[in-house]
Parts: sequence; C-alpha cells; structure tokens
Amino acid sequence: MRVPLGWLAQWVPLPPLAALRERLTLGGLEIEGVEQLGPDLTGLRIGLVLERGPHPNADRLSLCRVDLGEGAPIEVVCGAPNVAAGQKVAVALPGQRLPDGRTLERSKIRGVVSNGMILSAREIGLADDHAGILVLDPAARVGAPLAEAVAAGETVLEVALTPNRGDCASLLGLAREVRAHFGGEIALPPCEPPARAEVPAGVRVEIEDAEGCHRYVGRVVRGLRVGPSPAWLRERLESAGLRAINNVVDVTNLVLLELGQPLHAFDLDRLRGGRVRVRAATAGEKIRTLDGIDRELAAEDLVIADAERAVAIAGVMGGAESEVHEGTTNVLLESAQFRPARVRRTARRLGLQSEASYRFERGVDRAGVGRAADRAARLLAELAGGSVAGELLDVAGSAPATPPEIRLDPGRVNRLLGTDFPQDEVRALLARVGVAAEPEPGGGLRCRAPSYRNDLARPEDLVEEVARIHGYDRIPIRLPLARLASPSLPPARRLAERARDALVAAGLTEVMTLAFMPPGDLDRLDLGLDDPRRRTVRLLNPVSEEESRLRSTLLPSLLRVARESQARRLPGVRIFELGRSFRAQGEGAFPDEPYGLAALLVREERTSLWEPSAPPPLFFELKGLAERVLLGLGYAVAFRADAGEPYLHPGAGGAFEVDGRVVARFGELHPEVAAAFEMEGACGAIELELDALAACREREPRYEEVSRQPPARRDLAVVLGREVAAGDVLEAIRRTAGRELVSLDVFDRYEGPGVPEDKVSLAFRLVFQRADRAYTEAEIAGLTDRVVKMLAHRFGGELR
Repeated sequence: MRVPLGWLAQWVPLPPLAALRERLTLGGLEIEGVEQLGPDLTGLRIGLVLERGPHPNADRLSLCRVDLGEGAPIEVVCGAPNVAAGQKVAVALPGQRLPDGRTLERSKIRGVVSNGMILSAREIGLADDHAGILVLDPAARVGAPLAEAVAAGETVLEVALTPNRGDCASLLGLAREVRAHFGGEIALPPCEPPARAEVPAGVRVEIEDAEGCHRYVGRVVRGLRVGPSPAWLRERLESAGLRAINNVVDVTNLVLLELGQPLHAFDLDRLRGGRVRVRAATAGEKIRTLDGIDRELAAEDLVIADAERAVAIAGVMGGAESEVHEGTTNVLLESAQFRPARVRRTARRLGLQSEASYRFERGVDRAGVGRAADRAARLLAELAGGSVAGELLDVAGSAPATPPEIRLDPGRVNRLLGTDFPQDEVRALLARVGVAAEPEPGGGLRCRAPSYRNDLARPEDLVEEVARIHGYDRIPIRLPLARLASPSLPPARRLAERARDALVAAGLTEVMTLAFMPPGDLDRLDLGLDDPRRRTVRLLNPVSEEESRLRSTLLPSLLRVARESQARRLPGVRIFELGRSFRAQGEGAFPDEPYGLAALLVREERTSLWEPSAPPPLFFELKGLAERVLLGLGYAVAFRADAGEPYLHPGAGGAFEVDGRVVARFGELHPEVAAAFEMEGACGAIELELDALAACREREPRYEEVSRQPPARRDLAVVLGREVAAGDVLEAIRRTAGRELVSLDVFDRYEGPGVPEDKVSLAFRLVFQRADRAYTEAEIAGLTDRVVKMLAHRFGGELR
C-alpha cells in the first residue's frame, strides 16, 4: 500500500522519517521502501547573493559573491539576467549531482573560475522555466538544505500489510498506528452528513443473504455533474497509485484511501424497479463487469442486484450496465460490510483482485460504514454540485454490532513476555490501540476491542498488542523459568530407537519415504482379497493418481527405493524404514495406524575375488538379523518355520513369536513378487510389528560374575526325523540342561550314507561351566546322559 506522507501529516503529527520507518516496522508493518515523487534535492543549499558584478570578459555574464552560511563566500559565474544582490538562491557546489543527472564540476568560464552554480527552477527539476534563476523566500535560512525552502514533491511509503491488519489499509488506520507509537491527536476530515434536501431517496434496500452481508448503507445524491476532478484530488490519487477517472469515481476512491471503506457509485437511473437487493447469485448467472468482461457466477457468490438482474459482484467489482458515465445525474453510493470469506473465494475464483476486495477480504469497520457514505456524499455535493436526497438507507444483516468481550490476566501478559508490567501500564498500552480495559474484582481486565480491529479476539491477541506498542526491542531478555520433566517416549518409539541402532550396527541404512503408494503395489505383493492390508485410505487430493492411497505396509516403499538403487547400478542394497502404516476401519472411523519396521536386503549374484565360494542362503542372514534385533531388545523368542505371507518364498520364510504372539516375519521374496517389482538378485525382507512387540513382556536383564573355572565341552551327533525343527530341539536341550549350560549351538548337519533317508544328523555343541568349581567327568556324563534320554523320549533321537 502506498502512503503519501504529506497527506498523512494532515491527519496526525509525524516524527522524522527514519524514526517512523523504524517504529512502524518493529510494530509489524513492514516498510518495503520510500519513494520520492519530486526531484532529489540532497546536497543543494540555500545561499545569499552578497554582490553582483560584471564579468571581466563577457557582457552577458555576472560574477557573484555568494554566502553559504559558513566559511568565506564563494565566487560563482552566473548567466541569469535576474540575479541580484540580497537574493536567497539555490546553490550547487562542485562534485554535486544535479536533479537532472549531471555532476557539477569546478570550471573556468571566460577565464574566471566558478566555484559553484546558482540554479534555475528547470535545473532543480521543479518547472520548465530556465530564463532566470529560482529566487527563494527572503525568510529562507542561509546555508540550510534547499528542501527547507522548496517543496520538492511527495514522499511515499510502501507499506506491506499482513492479512490480519486490514485496519491499516487506509490513512485513518495508519494515523491510528502512528498515534499508538508516537502520540498526538488525529484530525479527521469533515465526515458529517451533508445538508439533505427534502426529496425521497427513491430506492429500497433489501438484504436477502444476511450471512453474506452484515450491513448495507446507501446514500442517494441527485443533480450532480460528472466531470474532471480538481487538481488536488487527482494528485492525491496518483500519489497513492490510483488513476483519476471522473469526480464521482475519484471521490469513492479518495474515501477508500482515507477511511479504508470501499464504496461504489451506481447510476441510479439505471437501477430497475427502484430496488437494491443483496443476494446470492444463481449458478450460471452472468454479469459484465466494469472491465468489459462477461463473467459467469457460482451459487456461493454474493451479488448486488436490482429488481431484475445483478448489477455488481459484491465486494469485488461493479457491473458495466450500472456504471457512472458522462450523462449520469443521480447516483446511489454503496457502503457495506460483506463477509470476508465470501469475497475472498469469489475474487480468487474469478481472478479479480481489486482495491475493494483487498480490504473486504481483511474485514472493514462495521461502525465506519455510515461515516464513509456521509463523507463521500459531502464531497460529491462540494465537487459535483449534487444534493443529498432522503435519509441514510441503513439495513443490518446478521453480524453482532459490538466486538466480543475478552478477559485478560495481566499476570499472564508478564509470564508470556518476560516483563513485570503493572496492571495500569497494561491498560495504558492497550488504550493506545483503542482497547478499553476495565479492572475486575478478581484482578483481571475486562477488555473490548474497537470495531475496526477485527483481528483482536483472544487474550493472546491483546498480549501481542502490549508487546507491539511497548516495543519488542524494549522487552528485556530473560531466561524463562520452567519445570523440566524427563523426556518420555511411548513404548513403541523406545523400541524403534533401539531397533534402529541395532540395524545400523549391522550395516543397514535407514531411509524415509513418503507415506503414499499406488493401489497396484498390493497386487504385486499378491495379497489376498480379504487381507487387512487391502483396506487402504484414499487421498482426497493426491499428489498424483499413481500415489492416491496411504500405504498399508512399509515393504512396497522399500522395494521402490531398492529398484531405483539398482537402476543406478549401486551395489547390494541393505535398507530399513521405521514408520506408520494406515488401514481403513470403515465409514466414519479413523484408520488404524500400526507402527512398525521393515528391512530389505538385496544381495548381488556375483561374489568378490576374495570370496570364491557362494554365500549361504539369504534366509539365514535374515533369520539371524531378525533374531539379533529381538534378542537385543530383551525378548525371549521362539522360531516358527512358516511366515504365512504370500509374498515370501515357500520354505524360505519364517517368523518369531514372543509370548505366543507373532511379532516378526522374514524370508526371501517370492520370485514372482520380485519380478513384479523388477528386482534383480536374491531379495529378502524383515517386518517387525513394534506396537505388538511393545505389548509383550520384556526379559529382565540378568548379570552374573564371569566364571574363572574352565568350561567343559561335549559334542552330540543326533539322528532325528526330517520333520523335527532344530529350534525345538535347542529349546528342549536348554530346559533339560539347566542354568549351567552357558552355550549351545548347531555346528553340523549331515544326510547321506549311514543315515536313513527319512532322517538327518544334527551335531550340537554343549558348553557347561560353573562359577564355584570345575566339573568332574562324572557330572558332565550325568548331564549329557540326561540330555540324550530327553532327545530319545521326546524326539525319537539316536546318537550316531
């Protein structure tokens, strides 16, 4: 917004420009720049001509001695015929840049050195006259800057407003802001209702859409003459960035700039039926706006209509069929308060941003609607010769007439700002922005904001006003006092942090992907139609149609990352992700959001030069990694051979249970699934359900002193049926051997000659160790025999 300072100074006393810019900026109104509309007089000074004599070598030149208020007078060669002793003149010294862009240099003119230049009005940039020098007021101060004696043009501030400060989109609003920061009284222009002729208005106003229009005021002015505006009015509009059109339209724009209330002038004789209706548009209704474009309206748009058709888009732009023209003699002045959201939606949908919509979108002062109509009618009577007819047409809509009451605790103000303002000072600061604050018996304040401050609705808004007017830069720096509580994470998040550390230590890299996925990913995973992961959450406004669902499982995101890595010829992929999945739970219900972990390992087919043998199946690495994470988290796990997932290879997948509940699944990807995701090489996945794991009982850590006694090792090769799971055998041996079995491993598996075809030989290594003494041979034999008998009884095992 452009604010001419000369115009603003007529409303409120102004401080120096530098102080004004600084305080307004600190108060929340950003000053984007300062524009000088006239010539730049910086460096030019006021001089006194002490003597004028003839030039020794030229008849048409004069040699003048000029006093600049300090030091010795200077000699200046001047060619103007009107220069004379005793005159106050404008002087430029060598090195000075003149307003026309030239830089003055010390020069010798007809053999005499000129130490400066006495300027004409044209050389200063004030007029075209260059027949003689510019003679200043005799009262001008010698040696002072020329700007003290010459009005060089308007200085304009470029002010940027935040959306909540619509009250400052006028000279009155800026004057209030200056008064709040610097004090002084505001001098309003004459806004009293003009003399009214005893002639009926001849028009009736009706508000049919009370939700969209809170108040509508009309003034009828008859017998006016449309013509050019006077020079002072055109200059004010142009300095503020508006184009002068005619005296009627220019008056409405002037009042908009002065009071912040948009007005519109209708040609009264073009309004049909003597009615003005504020109503909602009908879908598909058309109107030609003032810019000559036919626009189609929507049902949510608000229009001003006569008895037959729409004549303006409320708050945005008037219609061409009712605009003021050269032959207009009677006008209806409209001043209204429309619902900001309605105006904003209409302006954006139609692509129409106007000075009126800019202010209506931010909210106008309900109490100032009638004042603006009176001010405009008064100006039209003065400048266009019109007379006001009838009473003020004032119709109210649905909005409350008084601002809401706000309760404010001065102690809360000080706690939030780190200040120690007494209650009276808080009241005084609020009074500077027009907020009336009355003390309450309990010690608080009962506050009511002025009608023009639509942004003040909560106690926090008033706290901000106290800080803003006092000055953010004047608030002392104090460290806040607060009770510090130990950070607490949900159980699933604590597990996630520990699982992340374990996977990173195992050489995996964490990735973070967007929580979107295409529906086709679930088909590629070969999930059944009744699988819960099929219940996806559809996005209303997706980034792209290919990613129109929230993910119901983490695995597809990792597969896409791995595919991109392989496309860039990166070596084997080892990645994991922690995050939530989303599964719909029915109409109107919030989706289920399980928190989990997924890891993906992709192994290259070839081996390196120093690894000539093929690596073991990927299944064992996945199993070991999953077990390592779960044991590291403190859980006792049980292995289950079948993972139960359709996207894992049959016979190459498994699961881990804790307390009888499956918490982890792992295995190699099914070849068809890997092909559907365009994966190359052996590929396997691990999925941990962290929410389910958090509900399980953690194993209490147990610490024992390291034994100094020698361990006793025994190897047992046992022939077992192929259907017997090694994990079940290991668990049975641990339970049978007791706590003194410190280590147990399977170190060999054999099938072939010497072992029946339906059998397999597993070799177990048992390590026993006591803390108090060494084992005897008899004790070790007894423990071993007990284990062998258990294997024979429970699993039908035989020693080889």
